[in-house]
Amino acid sequence: MSAQFLTVKNWDQFQHYSKRNPPWIKLHRALLDDYAFCALPDVAKGHLMLLWLFASQHDGKIPVDPKFLEKKLSCENINLDLLVERGFLVCQHGASEVQA
Repeated sequence: MSAQFLTVKNWDQFQHYSKRNPPWIKLHRALLDDYAFCALPDVAKGHLMLLWLFASQHDGKIPVDPKFLEKKLSCENINLDLLVERGFLVCQHGASEVQA
């Protein structure tokens, strides 16, 4: 993963605020019908929800820095690669990077 930041898939579609840094995020109950979410290991589900909370304070962006995120979110062994592989997080490429 060569990106510096990740974004939450469909963030703008589900989290549209006129003010940034909202005190809460929208969690749609349809998530329970999402096969990809249900197929995640339980630990990854919890990490993903914490990452959504983090993203809500940072314009939908998450740094590709697991050690920082683990300290910030008070958790261990965040597997960002799994969440990217499963499509929940999307790599953000800089303007100078060419996307494959």
